[in-house]
Amino acid sequence: MLRACARGQKALFLVLLGLTLLACSLQFAAPGGGQEQASAPSPTTSTAGSVTAEPSVIPPTQAPAESATSTATPTIGPPPVVTVSASGGRLNVRRGPGPEYDTVGAFLNGQSTNATARNADGSWVLINTPNTSKTLGWITVKTQYTTMNGTVADLPVMVVDAALPAYIRNCTPHEMLVNPGGAILQERNSAPENQLQFFPGEYTVIDQTTESSVGNVTVYEGRTIDIKKDGSGKSSTCQ
Repeated sequence: MLRACARGQKALFLVLLGLTLLACSLQFAAPGGGQEQASAPSPTTSTAGSVTAEPSVIPPTQAPAESATSTATPTIGPPPVVTVSASGGRLNVRRGPGPEYDTVGAFLNGQSTNATARNADGSWVLINTPNTSKTLGWITVKTQYTTMNGTVADLPVMVVDAALPAYIRNCTPHEMLVNPGGAILQERNSAPENQLQFFPGEYTVIDQTTESSVGNVTVYEGRTIDIKKDGSGKSSTCQ
């Protein structure tokens, strides 16, 4: 009977040993046929676990948006056609847009031509003087003798250098009247009242003492015209 118990214990021991060995072999076996499988990291997380910022560079396939300040290339059309005519009288053609510039020609009654430019306020226009292809000059549009066909404001603006001042000076001992305009030039000892500025052009000088004409003078830009002879014919000079 003792032998039978010993054999039973030995059999039980062998069964327990076999179960233990089977459990150990199952614990150390690698899944998937023994190959390691690594999971891919999240695209928004680095290997250190910090969040990765979105890229700030525009992808090559994406064109940047057009700037709001960009402007389209202007379309250049034909130049405006503005015609000017002299109606009922003649107009002086001047070197610049104003009566303070020298006269370079005449725009006669009945003549017409094209205007090519204007001054800033549109009161004068640049023309090619009729009967010549070389003389350019300015005429005023603010007279009863000027007729315009077209829109002056559509013409390009041209800037001209300022005119040089012109003067008439009285060198006689008599007071002088200058027409047109009715300006009075004091006698020579009353300087500087014996000299005044005038627009370029033709003037008539009258001696106020003798009430006789001294003659005509022509005034030009940048010059001073001296009156040296009075109505009695006596000559004087300015000091």
